[in-house]
Amino acid sequence: MDIQISITGTIAYEPRFFPASHNAPAMWSAKLKADGPATPGRDGSPYIPTRIFEVVTYGVAAIRAQESYRQGHVLVVQGVDAQPRTYEGRDEAGKKTVRAVIKVTASAIGLCSRYSAVQEGHTSWPPVAPASPRMVQGATASHAELPEAA
Repeated sequence: MDIQISITGTIAYEPRFFPASHNAPAMWSAKLKADGPATPGRDGSPYIPTRIFEVVTYGVAAIRAQESYRQGHVLVVQGVDAQPRTYEGRDEAGKKTVRAVIKVTASAIGLCSRYSAVQEGHTSWPPVAPASPRMVQGATASHAELPEAA
């Protein structure tokens, strides 16, 4: 048997990238925050805890992740391993505190369109295509604009 994990979450902080060196492959690391299940709070109102996962990937996948994903993106991650990890951080008041994350080694990472913000607006149809490189360089758009040969 093997471990298969699927997480959907938002990149909480700017991801970190470490290029390949000597005998180590490139590595990409990001902290995803995901909301846990609603639980009753002390006063009876529902409390939704936020869980933090550290997602790590290596090699070509790390290079592609560095090119594609930024803070605030919603990702779907499939992982093959999960390990608890603690580290020392600071709270809002600047006091040292011990924090815990679950480190997930990702086998696949992708943008999640299900939770992306959708905006309504008016647009023209058909959509305006960007200028082609030929047009930017001064080429003509149609044969009708060509000068007539004498």
